[in-house]
Amino acid sequence: MRFLFRKAKYHLHESDLELVEEVLGSGTFVLVDLFFWSLLITFLTISLHFSYLWGLFIFFSSYIFGACLFCIIRKWL
Repeated sequence: MRFLFRKAKYHLHESDLELVEEVLGSGTFVLVDLFFWSLLITFLTISLHFSYLWGLFIFFSSYIFGACLFCIIRKWL
């Protein structure tokens, strides 16, 4: 069965990987991903804060910290 299918050429795989790298490296994808990570951090620390105000503070502080870190790393690299 293995001999019935031809392997794809290397340059076809390379073009697919370039597209994936372009999407994963875009700033929009990173910021949307950071939004979900901040939301996860907020939900995981829900036992530490018992009010919506502290939950919003933790969410926004983790999002802003991650966004600033992303901008600094992007500027340096």
